[in-house]
Amino acid sequence: MLRNTFFLWLLLIGASFSLSARAADPIAEFPYRIDYEGWVTVSVMVNGKGPYDFILDSGATITATFQNLADQQVFTPANREPIRILGLAGSEILPAVNIGDLTVSGQRMDNHVGVVLPDWRDTRRTPGGILGLDFLTQYTVLFDANKQTIRLYDRRDPIKGLSSGWSKTRMRAENFGEGAGTLYRITANIHGRKVPCIIDLGASGTLINNRTLRRLLGGIVIEGSRGAGFNTGSRLSDIFDHVEVASRVRVASIRIARARWSQRILTVFDAPIFEELGVHKKAFCLIGSDLMIERSFIFDFAHEQLYMGPKAKRRLANAR
Repeated sequence: MLRNTFFLWLLLIGASFSLSARAADPIAEFPYRIDYEGWVTVSVMVNGKGPYDFILDSGATITATFQNLADQQVFTPANREPIRILGLAGSEILPAVNIGDLTVSGQRMDNHVGVVLPDWRDTRRTPGGILGLDFLTQYTVLFDANKQTIRLYDRRDPIKGLSSGWSKTRMRAENFGEGAGTLYRITANIHGRKVPCIIDLGASGTLINNRTLRRLLGGIVIEGSRGAGFNTGSRLSDIFDHVEVASRVRVASIRIARARWSQRILTVFDAPIFEELGVHKKAFCLIGSDLMIERSFIFDFAHEQLYMGPKAKRRLANAR
């Protein structure tokens, strides 16, 4: 009897750490890897050809391809106005094109209209495309950091059956106006200060503006020169291959819901994207993939919730 009780206890312990987000099976499940400049990268079929590497970008409202993929396809001009695309260091207006049918693990985007982005310089590897919110928001999306898989669920269903170690916070849909569109904002706690942020998986590093820096002064360590000044050797490259030089700071703690990161380096830059979003006059940040890929998490777009899970138990695969 004691032996059976011990066995049952082990089963219960195993169940309490299950990553199952709900009783129902996912609509799709597929692997991801961390590649290029630290981005979540998945395989996408385009018009039945491929697979091609696409990076997941929760800070992009529209799915797009790069020129290297367009050279392998036949995209025709779309019967609509050009599309304004935001990058970290600026924006560009690009012609709309009929990209066609995109498929991710059986999940389709048919007759998609997007843009073709220019390839990056030779020293910077270019993926095939960017998979944006127009795809992601069709589902509830679970990122399993231990298995390095993504599961897509019916967005109408509520999250249930999460194990201990998960917590949630409000993820509010906010219309940032023409060009930016609707993005999802959370509140992060950066060294004891509440700062509004966008979860931007298309940013390989976490970025704060100078107004955020001023709020944090006294609670941060300046990187480089042993505190005598900023490290100006940090280079930022955006989606259009624009390069900027920025400063870096080390903060003692960052917290989203109950998930916590310690002694993290953030980039400080009044990026033009902050002005494009209309948030340049207040503290604001972009939470990048550098933080998010360390943990499992769930985007529940329909119910405007972000669920943060436990830290990955195994080391992530190295970026190529």
